[in-house]
Formats: sequence, structure tokens, C-alpha cells
Amino acid sequence: MRIIRNISEKIGRLKSKNHNGQIIALGGGGFSDQPDNLLLDEYILLQTNKLKPKVLFLPTAGGDHPEYIEKFYRSYKKLNCHPTHLELSKKAPPTKKLENTVMSQDIIFVGGGSPRFLMQVWRKTGMTKILKKAWREGIILSGMSAGAICWFEDGFKNPKDDIWMRISCLGLLEGSFCPHYDKMGELRKAYRNMIRKSEISPGYGVEDGVALHFKGTELFAVVSNLRESKAFHVRRSGYRVIEKEIKPSYLGILNDSYIETIEQELKHTESVNVVKEYIKRINSHDLISMLEITDDDAVFIDSMGINTRGKAEMKKAWDLFLTFFPDYTVEIKDIICKNGMVAVFGKAKGTLAENGRLKEENRFEIPASWTAEVRNGKILKWRVYADNEPVRKLIEKYK
Repeated sequence: MRIIRNISEKIGRLKSKNHNGQIIALGGGGFSDQPDNLLLDEYILLQTNKLKPKVLFLPTAGGDHPEYIEKFYRSYKKLNCHPTHLELSKKAPPTKKLENTVMSQDIIFVGGGSPRFLMQVWRKTGMTKILKKAWREGIILSGMSAGAICWFEDGFKNPKDDIWMRISCLGLLEGSFCPHYDKMGELRKAYRNMIRKSEISPGYGVEDGVALHFKGTELFAVVSNLRESKAFHVRRSGYRVIEKEIKPSYLGILNDSYIETIEQELKHTESVNVVKEYIKRINSHDLISMLEITDDDAVFIDSMGINTRGKAEMKKAWDLFLTFFPDYTVEIKDIICKNGMVAVFGKAKGTLAENGRLKEENRFEIPASWTAEVRNGKILKWRVYADNEPVRKLIEKYK
């Protein structure tokens, strides 16, 4: 049965090589062990390409210990994100609610503790299927120690009478994972011994402060928050165990100015996304949803330079305009963002409604551009640049 399962999992991984799932597995460190060095946590957040990603902490492997949860919030509230947590070890929410919670996140971070207990709880609550779905749909999976072991094929349970035993994990990644490779000598020794006896698949020995970053099922990067930390690929060769050192990229080179640059780029990306969404809502003529992403102090300046201020006045202006041109749409050809300003280039199209009818001779299509300023995810300023002569003539005809 294990052979059949392994073949099935490998076929699944081959199909998944090119999807956008990401897993970042920490050997140790991060907020859990190194609260004064959050470089690894910052690295995880940056992979979302979002200004304030949503992070869900699963402290299951540690029995949902309150101090562990408090430690998570203490660190992540310092970072640019929306942190939350979910307790599963005592009473889990219904499966559907659990799935909705997980699928609404950008990052899932799994804490350390007992891998065996973790997998037992996940299987009982249906979390295994939910996390596989989250991975396929691009939610970043991460974690340290047990929270890193769980993503691989093989894990191992805590020893009893010095006997280490393999446990089956999620199998999203091939092989096995051993955390704390520098701190716990008996763990490293036991891991090597299990590989030597073929009791566990070859895999990675990862020291504290090091993270393996996978995209799909391929190892994309190895990073560390300490200069001297290392990772190893561990495999059997005959009757011996071979460790091949993997040198991580040190995240300390991400100095304040570089991180500030990245954050600025993320702000630009978010501003562009807000503008694209605003145009989408313009084209759907959904004024209520347009106003939802409009700042209370918003300013609208039309192509004749007439200012409209405030959401209420903007609604009146759009109501009137869409009465004249109920099929008005904006077509984007190009969009750029620089110095906090978003510029859109394209076409404006529409048809004058004459006695409730849209006639072809009343249709206009003109080159146009728009500039926008975004504040806190909402449109603060919207300005139109266009040759309004065709539009003005149509309106005069209507009058």
C-alpha cells in the first residue's frame, strides 16, 4: 500500500510542478525562537506581493499553547500584516467554516511541537485536504520545526526508549525534513541513522535560522537570518550517509533602504490594482461598489477641468453622466505608476441615450488618459484627460 501511495503522490507532484504554490520551511528561528531577528518572517511576507498580507498562525503542534500564540502576536503586530490564529487541538470549527477561514488568507504559518500530534489533529478535522487546496491555489504555506516537517512525505515522531519512527505527512514535497540540525545532536544522529536504514526518505537537514523556499515542488531558494547557518541535503550512498552542504543567501543584506524600496514597489502594485478595480467597476456601472473604494475626501476632475469633491457629489456626477451614456466604458491600453501617481492610457467609449435608445450615430470612441492617486486602498483623486469635443457635441444635440 505504501508503494501505491508513493507512486500516487509522485504523480500528483509532477502535475503540480508548474503551479503557483509556495512552501517556506524553517529549520528553526523566526518569531518562535528568535523574536529579535524577524528577517525570515519578513521574507515570508514579501513573497505575497501584498502590502499588508493576511497571516494565519496554526499552533496545533504545540497544543495551541497560549504563550506560543501570544509570542506570535507580539512579533507579527510589529510587521506590516494582518495576523490571526486558529486553535484546532481542543475543538475545531466545522469543516466548511475551517476551509473558508484558511482560503481567505495569504499565508499559513504552522508552529513547532509534535509532528505526530499535528498530523492526527489535521486528519481528524479535515485540515489535510484544505491545506492541499490552499497550496494549489497559491496561498503560501510556511512553518518551523514540526510546521516544516509536515509539508514533506516523511516525518518522524518523538522517540520512545530511543526508538525513532517514521510518520506519514502531507506529501506536498518529496522526501523528508529534519529541523534544528545544529542544536539537537541526538536529532541529527537519529535522522541520519533512519536514512541509513532506509526507514525514512532522503531529505534536508536544516539548521535554525535557515529556510527552504519551494515554488511548486522545486527548491527555489535557501535563505538565512544568520551568516553562519547552513542546510544540508542528506541521502544514503551504499551503507553510508552523505551530507551535501547548501549555502543559504543571507537576508541581512536586505538593509533598511532595500526593504523600503521593496515596500514602495508593493505600494505601487497595490495602487495599480486599486485603479484597475475602479475601472472595472466603472465599466460595470456599479456606482455603489465604485463608492466603496472611493475616499471620503475624493476629488474628481473631468476633461474640462471641472472639480467635483466628496463621495456624494461624485455619485451625482456619475449618475448624470451614465444617464447620458449608459454603456460608457474605459479600455486600458497601458498603465504605469510613478512617485505615487497612477497613469492610465487607453480609450473612452460610449453611446448617447436618445429617448432611451442607443443609436450607432450617437456613438463615440476617443483616445483618453486618466491619472489617479490612491490612499489606504481607495481612490483619492481621479482626473480625466481627453478630447471631449465629440462628447460635447452629442450632448448639445440631445439638448
